[in-house]
Amino acid sequence: MTTAMVRRFTSEILLFGQSSMAVHWLREQGRYFAWAAVAVSAVATSALAQEEPGAPEPSNLAALETVPVPLPPNLNDFVVDRTAAIQLGKALFWDLQVGGDGATACASCHFHAGVDNRTQSTLAPRLAQFRGANHTLKKDDFPFHKLANPHERASASNPVVSDTSEVVGSQGVVKTNFNGINNLSRIDRGATVPDATFTNAGANMRQVTGRNAPSVINAIYTDRNFWDGRANRFFNGVNPFGDMDPDAKIWVTGPNGLTQIRILLDNGSLASQAVGPANNEVEMAWNGRTFPELGRKMLSRRPLDMQRISTTDSVLGVLASDSTGFADSRMTYAQMVRRAFPPRFWNSRRSTPDGFTLMESNFSLFWGLSIMMYESTLVSDDSPFDRFMKGDQNALSAEAQQGMAIFEGVGKCANCHSGPEFTGAAVSQLRGVLAQPNEGMVELMAMGNGLPAFYDGGFYNIGVRPTEEDLGVGGSHPAFGPLSYAARAQNGKRFEENGAPLVIGPNDRIAVKGAFKTPSLRNIELTGPYMHNGGMKSLDEVVEFYTRGADFHDQNHADLDPDVGGISEIANDPQQMAALVAFMKSLTDERVRNQAAPFDHPSLPIFQGSRGVIEGEQIENVIVLPAVGASGGTPIRTFEEDLQ
Repeated sequence: MTTAMVRRFTSEILLFGQSSMAVHWLREQGRYFAWAAVAVSAVATSALAQEEPGAPEPSNLAALETVPVPLPPNLNDFVVDRTAAIQLGKALFWDLQVGGDGATACASCHFHAGVDNRTQSTLAPRLAQFRGANHTLKKDDFPFHKLANPHERASASNPVVSDTSEVVGSQGVVKTNFNGINNLSRIDRGATVPDATFTNAGANMRQVTGRNAPSVINAIYTDRNFWDGRANRFFNGVNPFGDMDPDAKIWVTGPNGLTQIRILLDNGSLASQAVGPANNEVEMAWNGRTFPELGRKMLSRRPLDMQRISTTDSVLGVLASDSTGFADSRMTYAQMVRRAFPPRFWNSRRSTPDGFTLMESNFSLFWGLSIMMYESTLVSDDSPFDRFMKGDQNALSAEAQQGMAIFEGVGKCANCHSGPEFTGAAVSQLRGVLAQPNEGMVELMAMGNGLPAFYDGGFYNIGVRPTEEDLGVGGSHPAFGPLSYAARAQNGKRFEENGAPLVIGPNDRIAVKGAFKTPSLRNIELTGPYMHNGGMKSLDEVVEFYTRGADFHDQNHADLDPDVGGISEIANDPQQMAALVAFMKSLTDERVRNQAAPFDHPSLPIFQGSRGVIEGEQIENVIVLPAVGASGGTPIRTFEEDLQ
């Protein structure tokens, strides 16, 4: 039975009784018949929504420690020493030598509560608008969509004061073509390419990413990563696209020499994410560098050779010297790989057909898994909210408790920012311990225009920007096709939910354009600017956005999440809006604010814009983050405070 037939059949059922009775009947039938399971996800939820339009869903908020950290079930087949893998991952994540310029690390975009809080040279154009590559952000620049009255939707009596399609992203590397590894230098050989966009006084500046950097803290819990979900739940050992790429293979050694095999590690999204930026020509590398070439560069190098490590670092302290790098001057990344991974992935005297060693050829595998292992330790589960949920009634102020009631009630915030992770994009809710019978990877919902459509669970169009500016999960890879689960299912990809095949017919409507992954709200106080475009500086502006009911509500109505229609109950009520902000601030783990273990780190120079040009070269502003040990350091500030 097709989904369309199910929908018609269910409509007839609903004529004979209350919606809830029909839904419960369908749920019972779904235990036995695949078509009824489809009906449950495709129709029943929509029927219940018609009973109570816009009603908040039952809350499943809880302390984060109640949810297991999702790691690949067969991880032991690929990692022989988890402690060694975590050490390798943390070193690689913070090491400047990885960058094509020898001065850019993964942490360069994720150094501040897992995000980037820089305020100069962080704008990127989305359309024609652009205030320049060296622009310094100010408080008055925000929000990017500014209304005369921020509590009400735009109208003839409430005009738009200003609007920009620009994005607050992260500085990466100067536009350069890769010409090879330089064995005598941490800087790769390359040729600078003139950049018409990211330039200042006639000289190239660092390029800036096209979306705001999400936090890596607690990212281990999400089913897919990146704003558009392209970091696949399955890690293929090679690139971010998991099971979408049938040709991605790693090398192994065995009785017959070197052979290639295809692997797919479930719950491997953070490994899939990690292998994306390392050779991206905007973020970290000269254009054209490959992972085997990066392996050739890094494997013979001393880890963190130019950076200080606290001797009390929670992961690397046992290896740290009193100056820079490791105490053992003979320690290399190759030795760290040997400690963490099985010999079949790195031990061979033979080279691959393209002339790389086995260890170099599989460097993407080691990189992805070790960084995933390190990031799996970045769990912030000791916020006031967590302590409150575990029984400490004094952990939340009366104001924060009022905000929590709004969050779960009239605000409908918990409909999307659900569960202990505060995101419906979490593994536990889509296909794990908190998964509900009628919810999952693909769901059906009446969109902003009132018409039902399939969409990816945990991904929503909330009207921050016009849909066509950035398609998000509604986009496609040029070779591998749609990113969206719903679109892939409609194209014939087989998915199963609740033991039954997910069926989306060719004429069924999907609404995934302009939808982005719901970010966790944990530590949200510290992770501004907000939204995928970084267009809001404070939680107050975020609450105003939801209270007025989105910025492009009518324009995006075909794909719009219906829960962003506005919160009339708290509109123009500063006290209730402040209570909602107070609750979100209760999600801050003070270890994150204070950079205490597991959020301690090596030293890191951060580049922030230019002071001018001398002989065709930018003179960059440099901020040096000191090494911080397990007990923490200087408390970090909010983005709004940095703007001051």
